[in-house]
Amino acid sequence: MSANRRHQIRGLLLIGVTIALVALLTGTAAAASSPAAALTSATTDATVPPSTAAKLQSILDEQRNLRHIRGIAAAVIFPDGSIWKAGSGYAPLNNGELATPKTPFVVASMTKTCVTAAIMQLADEGKLSIDDPLSNWLPDYPNAGNITLRELLAHTSGVFNYLQYPGFNRIVFKKNAGHFWTRQEILNTFAHASNFAPGEGFHYSNTGFILLGLVIEAVTGQALGDVLAQRFFIPLGLNNTYFQGSGPLPPSAAQGYGFVNGVYKEWSDGSNYRPGISGATVSWSAGAIASSARDIAKWCAALYGGHVVSANALSKMETYTNWYGLGTWTRVHNGRRMFGHIGSFHGFDAAMWYYPSTGLTVVVLTNLANISANPIADALADAAQG
Repeated sequence: MSANRRHQIRGLLLIGVTIALVALLTGTAAAASSPAAALTSATTDATVPPSTAAKLQSILDEQRNLRHIRGIAAAVIFPDGSIWKAGSGYAPLNNGELATPKTPFVVASMTKTCVTAAIMQLADEGKLSIDDPLSNWLPDYPNAGNITLRELLAHTSGVFNYLQYPGFNRIVFKKNAGHFWTRQEILNTFAHASNFAPGEGFHYSNTGFILLGLVIEAVTGQALGDVLAQRFFIPLGLNNTYFQGSGPLPPSAAQGYGFVNGVYKEWSDGSNYRPGISGATVSWSAGAIASSARDIAKWCAALYGGHVVSANALSKMETYTNWYGLGTWTRVHNGRRMFGHIGSFHGFDAAMWYYPSTGLTVVVLTNLANISANPIADALADAAQG
């Protein structure tokens, strides 16, 4: 590790200690909207009864075998703050390392919840308004004067989704395998006409969240990875959470796989980025976070439990049309509404959900393409809620 990197880490740790001291001294819920927020964890890390743990582990193992998943990790935080966390199967298949609740998996679009929370905190601090035009920070982006931050957060801006660019997979994973993408390269390479005028429809757009990441950097004057670490990862103790725009993952991170005709195909370029340098860096603020089941569960419970942004900001995030609010999906299972996000990208699929009616949080992370983690999360939720 370079001396400069050690200095950066010491600086971030010092900021984390400062945040904790501020939380103890202020003791006010209003501080939750500031950079030195008194972020509180919604879990005590207490373990659940052995019978409950055994039931949930059995479901996890059964679901992994049923869906031919190489590795899976999950966590459930109960209303009393106790947590069940477990793994099943393998992270990287080639060395036989088991998947655990601490194993980092690509969580892809769950990254959007962190970006959204940062935008909402900055709004609470008066540094921007979500109804501001994009042109306040990115005046040269096409039609920026008519696109608001709210529309980018809600996927109603009409901005084209760059993952749908013709030949995206060939460009990213074949032609430019091993390439470290810059933000401007992403916008330039995958430039495309808008789908509709701002506010005239819904179109899920990863490009919109690239733009929001640039706004955060412009407002704060900091690299996005540092903003997320200082505001969220360090205060909440998310020790196995990484923003791949800032650097690679530990070698123990889960590797992504496809499963075709009964054969597993590893999607890797041999680096410690997941799913490779090109795939990780082209995702940036739309999906570059990798994290563990335990960390994502703590994040989900803290965010949707009201410990990260103001009550007003959270209400805006959860006000939805087309099943989407601001950086937040919603759905209903067995009559219970939940809020959270899913993430899927090149060998990984993940889901995180918070049930406001019961205070239950469920997270499932997998390293297999072309599946949905939602049915697994639902099975765990059913067992946990009875």
